[in-house]
Amino acid sequence: MRRVTAILLIPALLLAACGKKEQDDVSAPAPETSISTSTTATPTPTKMENQSPPPATVGGFEMDGPAPVVGAQFASMPYELPLNPAGPQESMVRWVEGWGQNPSTVEQGTMYVLGHAWGQQKLVFNSISEVVTAAVNLNEPPQQVPAASGGTVGRYASDVLNGSRITMKDAAGNERVWIVDNAWLVDKYDAIEDAELMNENDKGRIILIACSVSGTQDLGYNVIVSGHLA
Repeated sequence: MRRVTAILLIPALLLAACGKKEQDDVSAPAPETSISTSTTATPTPTKMENQSPPPATVGGFEMDGPAPVVGAQFASMPYELPLNPAGPQESMVRWVEGWGQNPSTVEQGTMYVLGHAWGQQKLVFNSISEVVTAAVNLNEPPQQVPAASGGTVGRYASDVLNGSRITMKDAAGNERVWIVDNAWLVDKYDAIEDAELMNENDKGRIILIACSVSGTQDLGYNVIVSGHLA
């Protein structure tokens, strides 16, 4: 049987995302600007992002850049342990109801979005997981960052996804766009101690969580992607 991806929040907060797959559930060019007193053309106005109302609790999810996610959907999942986002695993990501913010309140803090990745099949966050995992050197000592309970915790960070755009849009066209500013691997058993990851009060932030995958191998790390509203 195929393994079920799960993100386990137990007393040691194990964030895991590997396992068996569950049962199936151009625009036209701008016109030339006539110039009377200046030799500089008037720039074409650009679309203002994040000006619409926030999206509803369900809709479409996409990310561009070197680890594209196209045609995915988002919906909620309950904060029930262990956290195991329901499928279809190839195309569904889930924000956690009861942990951080929801799509309508993203300006107020951090929203956590979970998706599956697996070494034996291409699931919704495989592209993210594979690109970030390949970009770090697990043979080197990890970077030490502040731990929630004091001291430090190790992580392997990469800027490979920086500048990628994450978009969540509902059926009415309301959307929010984030720009990725960091990505890292953290041991699943250390994730609860990653103070930056666990900070629910970072306004306008989105956190993506998946299992670390290298080829057909599922590793003992979680891939974390962080972005802030554009």
